[in-house]
Amino acid sequence: MTISTEKTPRPASRKQGAARSLHNALAATAALKPLATEKTAPSREAIGIKAYEIWMSRDQEQGQDQKHWFEAERQLRQG
Repeated sequence: MTISTEKTPRPASRKQGAARSLHNALAATAALKPLATEKTAPSREAIGIKAYEIWMSRDQEQGQDQKHWFEAERQLRQG
């Protein structure tokens, strides 16, 4: 007969369990209902359309695609 020498993990105290439960509940609530001050990120399609508009308005300047993309994203986030 062999005897196991492995220790079983200690159960978390009630205080730790309560804190973990509260954390999980808050995380779930935040995921479902973002803060009123948070805006949803614009879609890639919306950014692409806005970047194209910026590109056209700047006489189709070449080599500035990232600049136009980030400008479009900034404008859409500001509203």
